[in-house]
Amino acid sequence: MTQPLRTLRLAAWLGWQLETNWASPWLFAIYMVVKPVCGSLMLVCMFYAARAAAGAKVPAEFLPYLYVSNACFGLIGTVMFGLSNAVVTDRERYRMLKYIYISPAHFRTYFLGRGLARALEGTVGGALNIAAGLLLFADLRRAMGGEGIDWLWLVVFLGVGSAMLWAAGMILAGACLNMSRNGMFLSEGIGGVVYLLSGVVFPIAVLPVWIQWVSRALPTTYWLEGMRRALMGPVPADTPILRGPLADWSNAELAGMLALTTAGLVVVAHYFWRWNERRAWRLGKLEENAGV
Repeated sequence: MTQPLRTLRLAAWLGWQLETNWASPWLFAIYMVVKPVCGSLMLVCMFYAARAAAGAKVPAEFLPYLYVSNACFGLIGTVMFGLSNAVVTDRERYRMLKYIYISPAHFRTYFLGRGLARALEGTVGGALNIAAGLLLFADLRRAMGGEGIDWLWLVVFLGVGSAMLWAAGMILAGACLNMSRNGMFLSEGIGGVVYLLSGVVFPIAVLPVWIQWVSRALPTTYWLEGMRRALMGPVPADTPILRGPLADWSNAELAGMLALTTAGLVVVAHYFWRWNERRAWRLGKLEENAGV
């Protein structure tokens, strides 16, 4: 029991060092603020441009919806795609992946630790992003100040969401074990698909019906809806543009469906990772690199 915990602790410490060693602490802190906030500000500018063109057809409640969703999605991108990036960098840049595999450290636990480091970075970035939004935009302050943050449900969705993010990240990392450096393009492509289908910047009700069923099969859809509920409360009844298929679900129903889809994802991640790990070792993929 001591060895896995030691592996987890050291892997998390290593991941944090790799993420922060390129800059001084103050410069990295500025980066942690500027990177997510600038991405959200682009959506804010798009919102005001749409509102200037369409007027009252774009309700003010739409701004907090997309701002909070985008801030939470940053955690998805950081953890899910950070794990696949860990495979590529450890193998291609540092050329240490095969040594980690043959070391006493548990290989899967090592990537869990790397994911924890990325989760910490994503959580801090998301919190700073929302804090900047509260400071800059009155609409966001009104949305989050009405009923206040539901801390209990926030902890529930963050807890179940952590398992979901790790499982999804391990699926991508497993695929990258058997791919070369171009495995990063797989992560970026899937990131765009998840961004579209999970209702980040618009409710999934605007999608074609058959695509909505794909969206409802993704645990990220329920996680983002739950995070918005925990931070801002339920969708107002007088804003039909924001009321998607999940608008009438209770928080318990959202959490239950999130747990169910996450459990399925964990099972898939377990077998998919194990198959890819064995194949990568058998074919020498753990030490194969692009040589650049």
